[in-house]
Amino acid sequence: MKTFYRFRSIDNLLGEKYNELENQSIYFASPNQLNDPMEGFKDLVFNGDSITYKNLFKHYLMCLERISSLYIIAGEEHHKITADNIPIYNSFDDFPTPMYKELFEKISKEFFEIFEDFIDTIVTRTTPIKRDELSSYFNTIHFITLEIIYRNFEERKFIPKREKIDNIDLEVVNIIKESINILEKVLKEENGIKKFEELIFIQKQVHNEFALINNAQNKFVINFPNKNFLLVDFVNIYLESLEKLMYPNWYTACFMTESHNSSVWGHYGDSHKGVCLIFEANEKESISFSNGKIGEDLNGIVRGNTEHKFYKVNYQEGYPEIDFFSSIGRLPMGKLYSTWYKGHSSDSKIFDDFNQDQNKWRKNYWDTFYKNILIKTKDWEYEKEYRLILSGLLDNEIKKENRILQYDFKHLKGLIFGIKTPLEDKLRIIDIIANKCKINNRRNFEFYQAYYCHKNKNIQHKKLSLIKFEN
Repeated sequence: MKTFYRFRSIDNLLGEKYNELENQSIYFASPNQLNDPMEGFKDLVFNGDSITYKNLFKHYLMCLERISSLYIIAGEEHHKITADNIPIYNSFDDFPTPMYKELFEKISKEFFEIFEDFIDTIVTRTTPIKRDELSSYFNTIHFITLEIIYRNFEERKFIPKREKIDNIDLEVVNIIKESINILEKVLKEENGIKKFEELIFIQKQVHNEFALINNAQNKFVINFPNKNFLLVDFVNIYLESLEKLMYPNWYTACFMTESHNSSVWGHYGDSHKGVCLIFEANEKESISFSNGKIGEDLNGIVRGNTEHKFYKVNYQEGYPEIDFFSSIGRLPMGKLYSTWYKGHSSDSKIFDDFNQDQNKWRKNYWDTFYKNILIKTKDWEYEKEYRLILSGLLDNEIKKENRILQYDFKHLKGLIFGIKTPLEDKLRIIDIIANKCKINNRRNFEFYQAYYCHKNKNIQHKKLSLIKFEN
């Protein structure tokens, strides 16, 4: 039986808002609620073929067209455009009317007439393309793509005829195309990686200069957030949103394998005024909950007994690369194929690999998912952390109230009072535990008091042997 420690503040344990001790509850936090800003980071790369890259650019075009339409309808007053408005899960068939689909196909045809050669140049890259590099390519064509969209809107009389129509200037596109060819040559040279990174930086500078020129021409104004979203922020938000297609949202409850670190007590134990709960896992290194999600019916979530396993956090330098095209796991098979892997005359080899051994793909998919969410940098190694994980493949987001699970009291072996835990809080805690032991017919709950050990130069705890319960 393995022991795990969970540090809590008195407010979390006894406060009216959470009352975790009385409720026997554990809250599973989202990555952005944790104190490491790198939580959930993915070192995303794109290692595709001609079919997947062209489908990626078509998907970008579809999402940009939708946001452009929304901006025409909403303006700045009626709706704030956010990442949630990007139709990231849609396929090329998900248009509300045949007329709308026909319009998009026309926009798409004009788009590829202009940029197919540019995309073919990107496909020639023999190493995976990182997110920042891909971002520079999308930003290069972004204003031209918007012009293609708005010319079609104007032709269909969706917008009034514009007094000034921007010329489609492919000069910057040609510059980036040439830089892609140079990148391939550089990678084969001595010290190629270093030179490569310098050229990527130059690419960014070209884009920044291009954006600055557009700013000077009043193409966007900072006081118009929806316009800024469309013109300035869209590319980066779109690329971030692509991660939603890969792996499910996940939530975690954090534990540690020891309670001797003063810094841990300071950070997570409310500056030593809180308490450390001592949990004992079963032989599977899991603990059981009484209200976990076991399914859904017409009335909503069906709850029952579930177990959650403890996963060890791995402390290392850097994050492994995750290929987007090989990790799209949140779409139905039909939509996955038609949107990402289907070509005009053949299918992407990536889809062939997926089809050949789906069990192998699925195992690798979940191995990569858990591996990535259990990585922290070595700066955090002192925590010796383990995690319980809550996730669901079809859950876009699990609401906060559904992330509070009630553990079986048998797993709570004991608790440690902090060096500065107030006496009145200790007495309240003892009273709650005494009542729970009576209900559960237990006499073996263990209380400890933390103290600074001069011999070991750290925080130790001693058992409070005089506290006894009679059932």
